[in-house]
Order: sequence, then structure tokens, then C-alpha cells
Amino acid sequence: MIASTEPARTVAVIGAGPRGTAIIERLVAASQLEEWQSPLTVHLIDPQVGRGGAVWRHDQPDVLLMNTTTCQTTMYPDASCHPLLPAARAESLADHLASEGFRASDYAPRAAHGRYLAHVLARAEADADPDRLRIVQHAAEAIDVTGPADGAQRVRLSDSRVLTADAVALALGHLPTALGPRSQQLADAADRYGLVHLGPANPLDVDYASLLGRGAVAVQGMGLNFYDAIGMLTSVAGGRFEPDADAPSGLRYLPGGAEPVLHVGSRSGMVYRPKPDLGAELPAPYVPQVLTGERVLELAVRSAGVDHERDVLPLMFAELRRALAEAGHEQLAHDDALVPLLFPFGRSGGESHDAHRRTRDVLRRSVRAAADPDPAWLLVYRVLITLRTQVNRLVDLGAYTTESVRGDIDGHVRNAFASWASGPPLQRARQALALEEAGLLRFAGPRMHLDIDEEAGRYAARGADGSTALCDGVLEAHLPPVDLPAYRSPLLGAWRERGEVQKDSWASRGSRRRMLTGSIAVDGLYAPVGLDETVYERRLLVGVPVSTAQPGSAISAEPGTSAQLLRHAEAVAVRLARAGGALRED
Repeated sequence: MIASTEPARTVAVIGAGPRGTAIIERLVAASQLEEWQSPLTVHLIDPQVGRGGAVWRHDQPDVLLMNTTTCQTTMYPDASCHPLLPAARAESLADHLASEGFRASDYAPRAAHGRYLAHVLARAEADADPDRLRIVQHAAEAIDVTGPADGAQRVRLSDSRVLTADAVALALGHLPTALGPRSQQLADAADRYGLVHLGPANPLDVDYASLLGRGAVAVQGMGLNFYDAIGMLTSVAGGRFEPDADAPSGLRYLPGGAEPVLHVGSRSGMVYRPKPDLGAELPAPYVPQVLTGERVLELAVRSAGVDHERDVLPLMFAELRRALAEAGHEQLAHDDALVPLLFPFGRSGGESHDAHRRTRDVLRRSVRAAADPDPAWLLVYRVLITLRTQVNRLVDLGAYTTESVRGDIDGHVRNAFASWASGPPLQRARQALALEEAGLLRFAGPRMHLDIDEEAGRYAARGADGSTALCDGVLEAHLPPVDLPAYRSPLLGAWRERGEVQKDSWASRGSRRRMLTGSIAVDGLYAPVGLDETVYERRLLVGVPVSTAQPGSAISAEPGTSAQLLRHAEAVAVRLARAGGALRED
């Protein structure tokens, strides 16, 4: 037992969502080690502390759903993570929600995940020996952190308190950003003409009610935020969905009466397909036979760099053809069938005729295939998830040329993967189709462009096929970008102004050309680097704002997958404990 009279040193964790909660849980595990040397106080700082954090807070409407099943989320490391600290608990989200009647295959409300996070935090507090580790919660925002690179940090809170800490961890997700130039033009037009402009944001921060009573609204984005908007907008309108066996969607929408007609499009026109209804037994990950780990490493060392269209895409199609043929799905095992399946508007979204019908039919086919999972469709889904991992490895290894990253990976490949692997629950896709069947949703297809019709005093949503819809509102249905210069966070803004943080860059091994990203540059995965190349070793960052160094930062922790979120949480917890003198430096 450590003597309680020994003065406690202090660290801080900013952010009480999944990452911050995981760091606290790992600190508690570290405090149970025999080599824990002295008392430590950890301050956990977040306006939504104890409620799951901003995205998952447990008091949000149940209409917002997770896009993974309950059995695919955990906050406790298992053997696949190779934890160095004790891992006595193993309760997954599915285990926790079973008492509420949720099945392992259910897509729970995000509020339910918030309740799980609050439970994990409360359990960690109960497990902590206060003579070793004391956890103090602050329902406030951290608005600045100051201090030398290798010394004590002062954390200023929005409630005017100032804390001193030996080290600070920022555990952050997607952050609000200032509007980009084009979004600002749309916002200015809203002010001039009495229109509505809703920029990129967390769905909880969007005023969907302001769209009610508008005749038509342009929606930019066909991914998860679009589906969130479907749920939130129909909820605030007072509409409801009822089963209808005669409708292609299986549902009938009964309007509340003030819903606008939604004109939906995106750069690629790729609507996200629903996740297949797999039940409690998830299939084993597909093991690549063509684009293998060995092939990835071989491509990564090519001196000239890798071009995706020339060097990787043929391997991806070969992987799909091989898997489909081996499983007996010969009708799909050729490129003439695969290209329209994967890219309904062409590989770069170049085709645009009859966009509404084509998009609707893609969604209808996907709903049918996902509801009673079609074996061929499910195999394509599994192969693409694995291929996405391999392509991401090539990016992380710097294998691609800078031009290929800009033109191919960022241009259309990431979106094509996401449209298959990151889709909504099946029920949400049915609801989108039900709105289309009710005449309340129109698909504009790829390359939708928004103009301001100054004469009409309205927005003009122009489809690539030449069609135009005059709209009274715009909803940018996507999250804010990872963009250090645009972040509205007071804390990151203060670091930015003092030059204590800088943008990261990505380098191609082939061309050696560097490409600036919006991510924050860090040293050794976690410590931010200032403009003068000072490494702030007592500040540790995990999460979305450092996504170049920590690719996949937005992905939650799935059991049995060596979850990055949990591995980073343990590494940061150990560094905090060492900075606070509770564990010896190696």
C-alpha cells in the first residue's frame, strides 16, 4: 500500500468519449501494478463528462443509431491487443446492453453506447484505489494548455479554473471547423435571401427543425450523415414509418406535413449501401489471396511509386474474380459484371444519365441483398473490407505516388470502399427508400453542384445530367474535415497562434513529394510538433485530429481485432503514469 500522506502528482485527460474513457480505464489498470510508485491524480475534462462525451452522450434522441452492431464494440482490451497492463474486465457493448433487451446483432441507439461509456467510466472509478489513483471529473471545456515542452502544463478551463499537470492527453474526435470558402458563400446567400444553410457538423449540433416548411432542400452527401438526417428530419417533422409489404422498401412513410423535398447528391453519386443483416454470428474476415500482405510489401518498396489505377486496381479485381469464381458465383466473376456493381456511375462518377432511377435501383437491390444476405453480395462485401485494409496499408507505407493519392485514393477510391463497408443499418436504408416512394426524396446523382440563383433568391442544385432544382435550404451532410487551420477549438486555436502545433504532411516513397494534410503533426505517434520543430513531450494526442499518424482513428474498438483505439489508450496511459512519477521510465 502506498502511503496516502505522500503528495500526489497530477495528469489530465481532455475528452471523455471512447478514447478518453479508454485512457482512464488503462490508467486504473496500471495503478494496480506492484511497481506503481506514488499517488497520482488524473483530471478528466469534458463538458459531457460522465455522459459518454459529445458524440455518444446518453441523453441524445434514440433516433440516432450506431452503424455497427452491439457485438462489434468494446472498451476493454483482449488478447488480440497484447496488453501489457492487467485486463481483468471484458464486458462488451453487447454484454452491457443485453439487460436492456438488445441482441448482439442489433444496431443500438448512440445514446445506448453513451450509457455503456458512462458505465465503463464509473466501473473504472470504483476499481481505482484512491490511495494510488484519484479520478476528478470536470464538466468544462479545456480552452488552453500552456507550459514548456518537457515540463509542467497549465490547463485553463472554461469555468475559469486553472489546473497544473505533469502531462496532458487530448483524446479527441471530429471537431467543429470554420466554414470553407464555398460553404461561406452558401451561408451568406442564406442571410441575403432568408434561406437555410446547415454546414458540416455533428448531427447532434444540426438544427433540422429549421428545414421544416421549406419547399425543397439540397443535401450534399450520401453517406452516414445523410442517413442521420433522414432519421432526425422525419423525427422532428412528426412523421412515422409503418410496415408495408407491398412497397419496395417494405415501409410506408406517413408525413408530419412540413417535410421538404430532399434533392440528394454528392461528388461521386455513390450512395452508401446498408450493412448486411448477419445476425449474431459474424463471418470470419476474408483472407486475401492476390493482394496479400506480401504483395503489399512488394509494392511498397517500388522505387517509382505505385499508381492505383495501373498497379493496384487490377489486383483488386483479380481478388474479387478469384473469390467469386471459387465460391461458384461465376456470373459475377468478370469485370463486365463487377464494374457496374462497384461503380454504378463509372469508376470516377463520370456517367450521369437517369441518375435518380439508377441510384434508387442500386439502393433497392442493396436492401434486398442485405435483408436476407445474398451469398455473392456478402462475399463482395467481405472482400472489399479486406481490400480497403490493404489499400490503407499502401497509403500508410507511402507506396502510392502523391498524384495517385490525390487523384485516385482521395478522389474516388475511399468513397467507393466506404459506400460498401461503412453503410447504415438496413432499417435506415429502407427509410430513405420510403421517403423516395413518398415523393420526398430525389437523387441528383454524381457531381451535384450548388449555385446561388440571385434572380430567384434561391439555391440551384444542378445535377451532372443537366437537371436543376431550386431549393430553399442546403444541408451539407458530412462531418467537418480534419483541418488544423479551420478548427474552432479554443485550445487548438491557441496552440496554432503560438506556433506550438503544425500541419502534418504525407510523403510518397516513389516521387518523394510531400503532400500537406489537415492532420496535426506528431512525433512518435503522440507528441505534437511546433512550427520551430519543438516536440511537446508532455502533451499527447490521440484521435481524429492526428489521423495521418494514427490512420483509422475514427474506427471504434471491435473485440478480437487488436483494436487501435485500445492499444493507443494503453500506450498513452503508461506515458501519463511515467510523466506523473507513478511508473518508472524504461
